[in-house]
Amino acid sequence: MYKKNILKEYISKSELRVFNDKIKVRLSKELAKKYDNGNYTNYLNNMQRCLEEIETLEIKYPANAHPILYIYIVPDDNYGPLLRIPNIFDKGNGGGKPVPCYDLDGFHYAYGISQNLLENYSQKESTISKIVNEIHELSHMVHSLFFSLHQTIREGFAETIPLYILDYEKKFTEHRDVLTKMDESQILTAREMLDLEREDKFGEEAILPDRSCSFRLSYISSYLLIRGCVETIVEKNKISKSQAIQQFLEILKQSDYTNEWLFWDIADTIGIPKDIFLDGKEIQMKALNSIKTQD
Repeated sequence: MYKKNILKEYISKSELRVFNDKIKVRLSKELAKKYDNGNYTNYLNNMQRCLEEIETLEIKYPANAHPILYIYIVPDDNYGPLLRIPNIFDKGNGGGKPVPCYDLDGFHYAYGISQNLLENYSQKESTISKIVNEIHELSHMVHSLFFSLHQTIREGFAETIPLYILDYEKKFTEHRDVLTKMDESQILTAREMLDLEREDKFGEEAILPDRSCSFRLSYISSYLLIRGCVETIVEKNKISKSQAIQQFLEILKQSDYTNEWLFWDIADTIGIPKDIFLDGKEIQMKALNSIKTQD
């Protein structure tokens, strides 16, 4: 059924602000006044720092692209419908998530976010959890130029960038402590996560209440799966983590498959038995063990 795209309409009438050569902002005329008054500067400075961390990985984009990160700031009174925030994540106090980017020089995704999260941002709030969450969201922009299929892969990738590739797992003690206390029965297989996607239940069950998405069971399981893939690439090819994440992105970019077939294609390319990858937990448990034994 046809439904009007209210975010696209909002962006078509928006004003543009250039924060720097890497970040551009779109927002309404009313919110642009707040931007010009510096209300959003602290948050955008933090966003720039997180982006710079990702840039240290020197990821090469298709067609040698150098995409701009677009921030779409939306008003608080309509942020849910504009950003299509899932009910399980919407607590009524604002939010942010990847949304389609309508600017040709940007990533395929823009970062849509409600105004209050920017206005209320303080440097004192830059906890490890919030930094990991920001890098998680920016990682969705990165993979958008390579793949967009399957929440299991998207969320696992977005967790793998900060926690494994950028080593935040070592600093994020609350998260690491939760993972090290988990047993195999709590870990989901790739097939189980795919089933949750189809039922629109991915991310419903949390290990700890009132925490970021990093503490949701399906996010943890997808993180361990994708981290396990990247660790396998590192070990087999004797390359760095940043080189391995580049290879993983290219595997997804070059695949012709979806659903279970895509997971089989990943497994076949990396050199993991397909049945183990889709229905087993060996990859996830090996990744979990590496977390438990890391320095």
